[in-house]
Amino acid sequence: MRSYHYYLIAIIALGVAIGSCSESEKKAKNLLFLSGAGMKVPVNEIAANFERETGIKVQTHFDGSSILRDYILQFNTGDIFLPGDKKNLDILAKKGLVLENNFIAWHVVAILVSPEAKDRIKGLDDLAEPGVRIVMSNPKLASLGQIVMTQVIEKHPRRNDILKNIVVYGSSSQDVLKLYRGGGIDAIIEWDVMAATPAGEGLIVVPLEPPYQVKDELHTGLLTTAGDPTNAKKFYAYLTTKGKEVFRKHGYNTSPL
Repeated sequence: MRSYHYYLIAIIALGVAIGSCSESEKKAKNLLFLSGAGMKVPVNEIAANFERETGIKVQTHFDGSSILRDYILQFNTGDIFLPGDKKNLDILAKKGLVLENNFIAWHVVAILVSPEAKDRIKGLDDLAEPGVRIVMSNPKLASLGQIVMTQVIEKHPRRNDILKNIVVYGSSSQDVLKLYRGGGIDAIIEWDVMAATPAGEGLIVVPLEPPYQVKDELHTGLLTTAGDPTNAKKFYAYLTTKGKEVFRKHGYNTSPL
């Protein structure tokens, strides 16, 4: 119940934040780009590059992908959506809210280990050992959290021991890294590219064993709710071409199947 209340509060807070832009911003018809929090570094760079090259303003907002999805559904607004997993985009597509969608990169789940725990944690089995302190995204708030819970932890024979060692859940990838930076955490179950961000500096990437490996497609969508369809399409085209190059620069695998 507590997570559900947090979820509702997060959606309302997002609506307030987006709705509180200045009158000059509203008149300028800034593009509204909604992105999963884990992609903040490349997304901000792409938005800045596009603004500099075209003069078209892009208003970016980051949060858990499920929160952003439900914000779009509730308020019927947004130009471009980039969730952490394709499932949230597919849900909007079934509602007729996605005009086009395109592959951007791959998201790969891994264990990100603190330098202090690198000799103790070499795989999932080690996360089940007594005294290990883990943080991950909340499965009720973030798409990654649900993926980790259903496709990794619940499949592991020592799932209960791993669950006991999760000391805190974050609302998004960025929140998880913030919690890690607070100290006392041995490992994070996260997208591998988070170790390449400033907040993930120093974390050691430990790939998951073959039975538990998760490779998820990262897609972006041009929404039918776009306030300025012409400029939204320009940014969508930019994101799916030059934007991919930025993702590649930040360590993402952008090669399609």
